[in-house]
Amino acid sequence: MIFNGRCGKKRHRSIVFILFPTIFLVTNVLFNIPNNSLLNQIQLIKPFDQSLLFPINGSIKYLGKACPIYIINLPSRSDRRTESVALIQTLDLQAFIVPAYSIHSPEIYILNQNRNKLFFKLTELACWASHMRIWISIVNNTSSQNNNTWSIIFEDDIDLEIDTPYIMQSLPYSIWNDADLIYLGHCANPPGKLIYQSSKYIYRLYQALHPSCTHAYAIRSNTAEKLINLLSKPSRPIDDLIIKLVDNQQLIAYSIHPPLAIQKLVSKTNPSDVNQINRQSLMYHIQLTIYTFIQWWNGVQPCKALNKSTLKKANLTKAIYWRKMYEKGIWKNYT
Repeated sequence: MIFNGRCGKKRHRSIVFILFPTIFLVTNVLFNIPNNSLLNQIQLIKPFDQSLLFPINGSIKYLGKACPIYIINLPSRSDRRTESVALIQTLDLQAFIVPAYSIHSPEIYILNQNRNKLFFKLTELACWASHMRIWISIVNNTSSQNNNTWSIIFEDDIDLEIDTPYIMQSLPYSIWNDADLIYLGHCANPPGKLIYQSSKYIYRLYQALHPSCTHAYAIRSNTAEKLINLLSKPSRPIDDLIIKLVDNQQLIAYSIHPPLAIQKLVSKTNPSDVNQINRQSLMYHIQLTIYTFIQWWNGVQPCKALNKSTLKKANLTKAIYWRKMYEKGIWKNYT
């Protein structure tokens, strides 16, 4: 009986030793399948035509050294477009709302033929393409003599700290020379090495260790070009791909703590366009509990509210009226 027990334990260990490497190898193969057709298909993503840019005029063009400011918005989400207009107007910023790709866009339909359907959702593919399109536009609008300019990219579900323009302006010039990305908002990102601490504001700049989420970040133009080349074959969500580049020291990323931008809570009136899951289900709450514990364990500082919310002071009625005056059927035939 003892002999049989020992044999059983050895057999179980052998199975474990074989099983885990096999899973690891299969996962890596699935994530890194060479796909030459996708290299050609990235050519489907064209830079923005000027007619697709929806400008919001304001007296502040720059956030720190970064200009222009882009806001990604699904044409079908007019509710978020109204809030984005109100947000930008309250801060007196000059920005451009740009149309996001949807799962129904012709480009996404073609790209979907090569999607890893096991690990990469269709909505995540559309999100990747939407950011990629802005990067391509940034590179297209940047001269070869001046590829060290910066741009800001926001998604349409955010709220901003009302002092954001002044806080960004307070960042030392040298920081803009060192970083590839500066995150104004982030998720699951414990602070790394302290880079800068303001004497006037409570905000600090750290090395970003795990800059998840892409709802608010500044990007250098030559970094945009680098990401176009490095992330041309998407196999997982775009923020996961960027995190891998940060981990491999291929990108230098900084993040502002506490964040200047947070995403609005998902609800029935504000559904997520990317993570379309049942937030009432038991599985969701189990996953949320595990996620929260891991963030606490990793030293992530939770931020559920801004110090001074811009949206709380925003005039939505004014934004709705402004849209009626100036939108004039923009993106009417855009899917």
